Amino acid sequence: MKKKFLIIAFTVLCSTVFAQSKDEQQIIDNVKLLHATIFGTKDSLTLEKLSAKQVTYGHSHGNVQDRQTFITSVAHNKSTYTGMQCNNISVIIDNETAVSRYLLTGTETNKEGKVTELKLNILQVWIKEKKEWKMLARQAVMVDAK
Repeated sequence: MKKKFLIIAFTVLCSTVFAQSKDEQQIIDNVKLLHATIFGTKDSLTLEKLSAKQVTYGHSHGNVQDRQTFITSVAHNKSTYTGMQCNNISVIIDNETAVSRYLLTGTETNKEGKVTELKLNILQVWIKEKKEWKMLARQAVMVDAK
C-alpha cells in the first residue's frame, strides 16, 4: 500500500513539475502562429493581433523595424519559404513579461529565385496586455553553418 502511494505521489509530482503552465502554452502557441504567419500566410491581421503597439522587430542582417514597417514588409514579402521549422522552443516567464527562444530552420527563395538556407536563433520578448501575450521585441541571429 505504501509503495503504491509513493508511486502515485511521484507520478503526480512529476506531471506537475514538467507540465507547462497556461501562460507558457499560450506563448508557445503564439510563437508557432507568428512563425506560420511570417513564413506562410503573411496575414497582417494576425500579425497585428500578436504584436504589441511598440514592438521592435530585429532581423539577422541588423535591420530593426517598428510595428507598421514589420507588418507591411511581411504582408508584401514576395519570398517563398519551405521546410520552415521552429525547434527547441523555450519560455521563461517573470510576471507579465516572458522570453522565448528557438532555432528557426528552412529555405527562403526570394522573388529573383535566389535560394538561401536559413538557420537562425530567434529571441522574442512577450508582454501580457489584457490577458493576451503580445510580442514586444524580436531579434534573429544567424547560426554558423559549421
